[in-house]
Amino acid sequence: MSRKRFPFSAIVGQEALKTALVINAVDPRIGGVLIRGHKGTAKSTAVRALASVLPPIEVVDGCRYGCDPNDISSLCSECLARAKDGPLPRARRPVRVVDLPVSATEDRLVGTLDIEHALKHGERAFEPGLLAEANRGILYVDEVNLLDDHLVDALLDAAASGVNVVEREGVRHEHPARFILVGTMNPEEGELRPQLLDRFGLCVDVETIADPAQRVEVMRRRRAFEDDPASFAREWASADDALQRSIIEARRLLDDVELDDDLLFLIASICASLGVEGHRADLVMARAATAFALISGDHEVRPAHVKAVAPLVLAHRMRKTPFEDREHPGDRLQQALAQADGHEQPDNDVRQLVPAEAGSASEPERERAARVRLREAGAPDGDAPLLHLDEDLDRIRRSVAGRTQRSTSHDGTGRYTRSEPVRPGSRIDIAFDATIRAAASHQSEREGELAIKLEPSDLRNKIRTRRVGASIVFCVDASGSMGASNRMEAAKAAVLELLVGAYQRRDRVGLVAFRGEGADVLLAPTASVELAQLKLRSLPVGGATPLAHGLIRSLEVLESERKRNHEVVPWLVLVTDGRANVGVNGGLGSEDARAAAQQIRERDIRTIVIDTTAVPGGGSAAREIARVAGADYVRLTTVDSDSLLGIVKTRVGLAG
Repeated sequence: MSRKRFPFSAIVGQEALKTALVINAVDPRIGGVLIRGHKGTAKSTAVRALASVLPPIEVVDGCRYGCDPNDISSLCSECLARAKDGPLPRARRPVRVVDLPVSATEDRLVGTLDIEHALKHGERAFEPGLLAEANRGILYVDEVNLLDDHLVDALLDAAASGVNVVEREGVRHEHPARFILVGTMNPEEGELRPQLLDRFGLCVDVETIADPAQRVEVMRRRRAFEDDPASFAREWASADDALQRSIIEARRLLDDVELDDDLLFLIASICASLGVEGHRADLVMARAATAFALISGDHEVRPAHVKAVAPLVLAHRMRKTPFEDREHPGDRLQQALAQADGHEQPDNDVRQLVPAEAGSASEPERERAARVRLREAGAPDGDAPLLHLDEDLDRIRRSVAGRTQRSTSHDGTGRYTRSEPVRPGSRIDIAFDATIRAAASHQSEREGELAIKLEPSDLRNKIRTRRVGASIVFCVDASGSMGASNRMEAAKAAVLELLVGAYQRRDRVGLVAFRGEGADVLLAPTASVELAQLKLRSLPVGGATPLAHGLIRSLEVLESERKRNHEVVPWLVLVTDGRANVGVNGGLGSEDARAAAQQIRERDIRTIVIDTTAVPGGGSAAREIARVAGADYVRLTTVDSDSLLGIVKTRVGLAG
């Protein structure tokens, strides 16, 4: 029995979200919707409710891909073969919402070898995946920003071409894969790769409703739905039916509506003035404006329709440097709309759909070409090498760090790269192609009813690999000692710069500051530049130096990162002069700091100690902490963001 869906028309507020979904329902060629916002803001509810207002579709009866019998050009190979024998049988069914879990494997997404058919009949056959189920429906990806890279690549290929091509395990197969791509994400958990971000036709930033009256109405409707779903659905059936009729009518008229040259010039002017890269935004805005006009009851597209959909089309495409304030994108968009139309203020229609805070895509990573000159006090001028206190450990670090590093996955996720015999006690993830190849040479010696007879010794496991990211926590002395403000500002700049490319490398960066009587997590590890800007606006300094507290708090943060993802590479960057005058629970500061450093070494946390001692001949305290922690040690007499960033990139393996 299917689960009751919340009526689409009953969703309170979130008008921009509902508008974006309906626009895609009218014209799926727009390219789907990206929904950004915190949990509990009806993102998933709205997506699932959309299916209930979409008209049923006509499919080829018995087709695994739901082919359209009225569109010969989009038929799969199986339907084309059946069509040679006469008219294809027809059936009607509701539009499907297919979930793509973040934990899905590539086999489940694109399809794989049908092992049951192979064993019974000795023939290769294809078993469809989620892309086949989603054809002519909605492919819904919750937390799309956490999707593994290899799944993103497969998704992009299918979304761009409308066809899923599979070549794996001795099978080559292709089938139609046209779907409305809907993704949800919490920006605080990291950004999307630019390639995937631009694939979404529209983007909506959903915020928690602030109006108390609307919040009360949310509670009333939700409670009514939970108490009696059937009765609540009947109450809103007429509104949903009316919306469905408007979608059907809009689809019927879609190809008859044309945009005149003035409207096309308006669209091009808006996109050009905002520096939007490529031409996808122009094409999407034209389609979206047409669909919006039709569902609004207009048969002619006007400038007001263009301006109404512009925020949805451009919210994720406006270029912005990572150091811009968050309020700029919305203001820039409003200015562009006003300038393009020749008025000081945009129409009221636009203001209704402009999100309160329009986000944007992060700019691609900007590599710094300048080498950082590091000099130990008293060393001759020129480039001085970093001081390695543990050469063996240093080589290990370099082998696991870096943006291209891949690690063997032990949880069944990741790309299948090779196979090995199944080992006792190992996780079972059978590689059917390798298993069948191993059994092939023994078939003449075995008896059985199956076409292929298997023995336990034939079984092969898949070895999967995935990209490994780093979690880098800066632990910075923010006490009242000399240079505290410079240290904090340098650390802030380094954090933001590292985050520019973090989404590509799957890295996360955080900041812990110690001062006074303890340590504070100013920024929990994240891949979001926007969140870092928000959290690091104020950098308090002053007070005593509780170094041990800073080390212990940083260790806790990194251990939490390991629990979240056991394959993450943890890095601690300690920026201090090594002096400590506040201990733990009344202990001696220096002794407690060494004890904390010993814990870091025992937990195998890769550590860099950056000594900021400005006194000639100083530095023994920080050097001692580095020795106990098994860390790399670098002394900087002047701390600035370039030097700090250069050290981290070099040691963690992000340079070049």
